[in-house]
Amino acid sequence: MLNNQRGFMFLSAIFLTLIVAIMAQIILTANAKVQQRNSTLYFTAVNLANEQFAMLEGGGNIPAEDKKSYNGMSKYAAPIIFNVSYTQAGNKYTVKVTWTVNGETENFESTKIISGGN
Repeated sequence: MLNNQRGFMFLSAIFLTLIVAIMAQIILTANAKVQQRNSTLYFTAVNLANEQFAMLEGGGNIPAEDKKSYNGMSKYAAPIIFNVSYTQAGNKYTVKVTWTVNGETENFESTKIISGGN
């Protein structure tokens, strides 16, 4: 009977290791998806800021604040609203892009000198 108990403990240890490995894989995959989404949102903000700078360089009449929406990684994701605003001090423009995901507000800010702008 002692041999059967050792065999049972060995199989339990193998199953426990397998379950822990599967759970670790699920957590690591979810973490990678979150990091990819955050990276995508950051690069979207950078592109929106560059778009704003391009409009400012064109000298058009641009509102100080603009809202853009981004649907995320899939068509089922809730839209994320980006607020794009700029301030001007002489020929120095600062564009700030803010967005909120899961109650946390993130932002990106960039400054550029534009000669002959607004």
